[in-house]
Amino acid sequence: MEKPAKTKADLVVRRRAAEEPRALSFGQERLWYLDQLSPGNAVYNTPLLLRLSGALDISALHKALECVMQRHEVLRTAFLSSAGRPVPVVPKKRALGFRELDLREISGDAQHKELSRLINEEAARPFNLARDPMFRALLVRTGEHEYMLLSVIHHIVFEGGSVEILFSDLADFYNAEIAGKPAALPELEIDYFDFVAWQRRALTDERLAILNSYWNRQLRGAPLVDLPLDFPRPAVHTMRGAKYYFRFSPELFASAERFFAESGTTSYRSLCAAFVVLLHCYTGLNDISVGTPCAPRCRGIENLIGFFVNTVVLRVQLENDLSFRRLIRKVDVNLFSAITHSDLPLHMVVDAVQPPRDPSRTPLFQVNFRAPQTPYPRLELDGVTAGAVEVLDNGTAKFDLALEIGEFVNGASYFEYCSDLFKKETIVQMAEDFQTILTDLITRPNAAFSGLPAVRAVGKRVEMQVAVSR
Repeated sequence: MEKPAKTKADLVVRRRAAEEPRALSFGQERLWYLDQLSPGNAVYNTPLLLRLSGALDISALHKALECVMQRHEVLRTAFLSSAGRPVPVVPKKRALGFRELDLREISGDAQHKELSRLINEEAARPFNLARDPMFRALLVRTGEHEYMLLSVIHHIVFEGGSVEILFSDLADFYNAEIAGKPAALPELEIDYFDFVAWQRRALTDERLAILNSYWNRQLRGAPLVDLPLDFPRPAVHTMRGAKYYFRFSPELFASAERFFAESGTTSYRSLCAAFVVLLHCYTGLNDISVGTPCAPRCRGIENLIGFFVNTVVLRVQLENDLSFRRLIRKVDVNLFSAITHSDLPLHMVVDAVQPPRDPSRTPLFQVNFRAPQTPYPRLELDGVTAGAVEVLDNGTAKFDLALEIGEFVNGASYFEYCSDLFKKETIVQMAEDFQTILTDLITRPNAAFSGLPAVRAVGKRVEMQVAVSR
């Protein structure tokens, strides 16, 4: 039996020694190298769009955004190159990229089109990691007391889990500014680069050997999830993509929530299991690998903005007599095991497993799955009403296919797909198939999934379509 890798004390991030230089986290290094290979790509832009209504103090908002950037040094970081290696440089102060535009002179469809153009252009404008601030904002005034606020942050300094901290800190600074008093935020005890030091210290030679052995056993020989394509696969993965948004029917939504509650499972595990069944129908495979994000297993970073998440690979092997309930348990076991071994960064997992390299595909997995367990928070500015965060389509796709189910936490559900591989019509059909299969699975969770009418019907239709296309 493998002994625990860390004690509780080891899991707490503390301030690094004064003489210890800053370094990039493993995830940041990977994004930096990807940017070197394909500069000027917006695939790792994180755009957050909010509708604001009320007596907004624009000067106070600008200052509050600057204060957030000053508080979190990772947002001020420039990523330079030295002898072909990335070096983080953090200036004491750095200006936020802030633009303010006024569209009140136009209205109706003309305003809507111009607003969409501005937002889409800004969301897709790439960052220069060495030169640009990694955090910029565009405020567009559409009415006397109506605004759209777009924040665009590069993933190298930010992730979905940072949204809550960003909004909380921004509200504290803004509300203090309009009240004419200092913000009551306590000083941060650590910074992002203290987490990086902890991450690198934790990956000892002994732990590295255990992790390499685990992932090698887990993933070696896993087949490609080769979905039927509408277009020939380009020689190099292009990352051009689109999002297709969809909503569950009210009946399916209610049935799924009842099933989660009665089964004592989470929406994540059940929906991931159903997604694996969908992939089985489209590929004919009984051995499916899916990527999914995983938070680090440490404490002390709760108030920090940064890029902490790692991607783990869930390899789920199906037997034809497997019921949905048993499949959920299998996903649960695989997920727990993957989380336990999640401190090995994905690029090191690739090195350990050494799959055949193919520049037209991402290694180890080609399909990604997310089902957030908590919704994006609301921004609470005094005198201002903020709408829910809107997830934007910036015209990119990191993988062949990705599914995010946010509906059960009042978020968006969508497929993100490589538009050089799939037509939109194919993805629309896939979203319908997913809901049909999920309905059958939760209705008869104790039956063998392979015999369910929806599974058989979808699998047969895809098989016939592939035969015709040949």
